[in-house]
Amino acid sequence: MRHRLRAGLIHLCLSAAIAALVFLPIYFIWYPDVLYESAGGRDLFLLIVSVDVTLGPLITTIVYVPGKWGLKFDLIVIGTLQMMALAFGVHVLFESRPVNIVFVKDRFELVRANEYPEGELEKLSSGAHGSLTWTGPRIVGAKLPTDLKEQTDLMFSTIGGGPDVHLLPRYYVPYDEVRPLAKQKAEPVKKLRERNPGAANAAEIAAVVASTGRKEDDLLFLPMRAGKSDLTIFIDAKTGTIVKISSIKPWGDV
Repeated sequence: MRHRLRAGLIHLCLSAAIAALVFLPIYFIWYPDVLYESAGGRDLFLLIVSVDVTLGPLITTIVYVPGKWGLKFDLIVIGTLQMMALAFGVHVLFESRPVNIVFVKDRFELVRANEYPEGELEKLSSGAHGSLTWTGPRIVGAKLPTDLKEQTDLMFSTIGGGPDVHLLPRYYVPYDEVRPLAKQKAEPVKKLRERNPGAANAAEIAAVVASTGRKEDDLLFLPMRAGKSDLTIFIDAKTGTIVKISSIKPWGDV
């Protein structure tokens, strides 16, 4: 029994070390900062770890018998299956990673890699908007078409369940082109306080403001729809630059 426990513990340490290495790009690149929790990165990663890191060492503890015929083969099979499961989990995380934060009309929209309708990215022959970033979400804007027929077609398509403009990269523009509108539509932080009353919420807002290194009057905020939950984006009141993404509810508890 002592040998089995020792083998299982060694396997657990190796699995934990590999999981820690996998965690680094997930947290710091694909799901940075508050997106790790709010965009589902934490839930998926914990599911991978709980199944993969725990199950492999447990099976090793059960099958390990010193000198057993075929033991080496058993351990190779266990390790191979464990790595396949880990690779599949990481692939799921990669496919659902946030790739664009899109300003549209009066809000931001978080777009994941697997949310784009089939063929939409392929319609763009070149340019940054036709590719998916591997290094964290980009900040872009989206402008509605100026052609009346195209506007009408898009409106009826959206009403009929088709993709909205933030999922159509052919309408993307550099964020610089929509900064003035973002500043115009943004609201002062005091509005956020009114929508999130209470001492705990006030302290959280104050902490976020302090973390930006700016005074409250130098900041504005806009909502961001992120799927699992709505987030708050703080922007510089003068430049419109995004300075912080927070899990504070932009609409309050309504």
